Amino acid sequence: MLERYTLKEMGEIWSDENKFRQWTVVEVAVLEARHMLGELDYPVPQGLADAITIDPEEIKRIEDTITHHDMVAYLAHISPQFPEELRPWVHRGLTSYDIEDTALSLMLAQSIRVLLYKTRWLMVAIEAQAKKYKYTPEIGRTHGIHAEPITFGVKLANWHAEFERHQVRLENLLIAVSVGKISGAVGMYTLDPKVEKTICNELRLHSIIATQIISRDIIAEYMAVLGNLAASISKIAMNIRLLSETEIGEVMEPFGKNQKGSSAMPHKRNPSKSEQLCGLMRVPWNNVGIAYQNLANCWHERSLDNSSAERVTVADSSIAVDYGLTKLADIIEKMNVFPERMEKNISLTKGLIFSQDVMMLVAEKSQLPREEAHTFVRDIAIKCADTGEDFLKALLKSKTIMRYVTEEDLRSCFEIEKKLIHVDYIFSRVFPSG
Repeated sequence: MLERYTLKEMGEIWSDENKFRQWTVVEVAVLEARHMLGELDYPVPQGLADAITIDPEEIKRIEDTITHHDMVAYLAHISPQFPEELRPWVHRGLTSYDIEDTALSLMLAQSIRVLLYKTRWLMVAIEAQAKKYKYTPEIGRTHGIHAEPITFGVKLANWHAEFERHQVRLENLLIAVSVGKISGAVGMYTLDPKVEKTICNELRLHSIIATQIISRDIIAEYMAVLGNLAASISKIAMNIRLLSETEIGEVMEPFGKNQKGSSAMPHKRNPSKSEQLCGLMRVPWNNVGIAYQNLANCWHERSLDNSSAERVTVADSSIAVDYGLTKLADIIEKMNVFPERMEKNISLTKGLIFSQDVMMLVAEKSQLPREEAHTFVRDIAIKCADTGEDFLKALLKSKTIMRYVTEEDLRSCFEIEKKLIHVDYIFSRVFPSG
């Protein structure tokens, strides 16, 4: 992933330095397990994994010029640093992916913990704004067309509920990815299976039946959850963009005092941060398809199809979603909201947004089939939409409508408060603690 979108903590997790460090953690854990089980007479010095120096550039040099195999290059780099009596036991009886896949699980778990923290941060930002604008009326839009009133707080509450579900998915995912295998070249256990059990307990993983590699359904699940998160980030960013359009003007993302929106047009305050997120989030959700291909295209007990793609996609998706959660939280914390513009937009269609209440009133009072009442109201509403006439005034002039209803009943259909009476109920569902 480009440095531009890489935040420090997540970038460090997916660095070569950390990858080789986690390999070392697993290598040392195997030695410790074999000593504990009586296979290895020599004790493993405490803190050995941390004491090993990792030089990614040197490992790359060995790989590129000598071994053309990253694990062999890594072992050539670290083995001389082990106590002499342990060197013959380093990687003994192991295959590359005993180490690499178990270490990958540790990195996936590290990544998920960061994403859980960022998701909670985003949810806190959304909750604060939702409660601030809990009762602020806003027009609800379906298909991009004015529908019925909601509140801006309710819109935000829906976003919060969506990310609550993402939080649960991440918590479940943390369990799903926390797996390890030390089962050898084709999963038939060159070493005693007790070694696998022991190191998995030590590393807080659960051992899994595997071939040479851990099945990629686990990686596909990780990528799918991240793709889902990315889609929600993009959805909210897109809605912020739509609400900031000149003709709507209800929300604007934070815009710095000296920020420039356009090199040509000084007046522009573009929603560039939200646009950036919409573009970047396409990377994680498109990577989901690659993860499923990696799962499907694994020949027999192992082929190399997954390896090259995963070196790019797993890190890129993790880094992109981390960036997206962080930037979206910042946008929502600092966004400008314009309630007066929301109020103005509610009135834009001159009462048409209350057509459902009018239709239900006419159907009730006339005892006509609902479809007939719908047609009566629809004909007037469409004419008002075309001419700009006030909907209530047009209804009051209609002999067909007034044959069945009173003016008082009709006017009661246009009270916006009636549309908002369940706001507290919605908030009690999303924010039960208040």
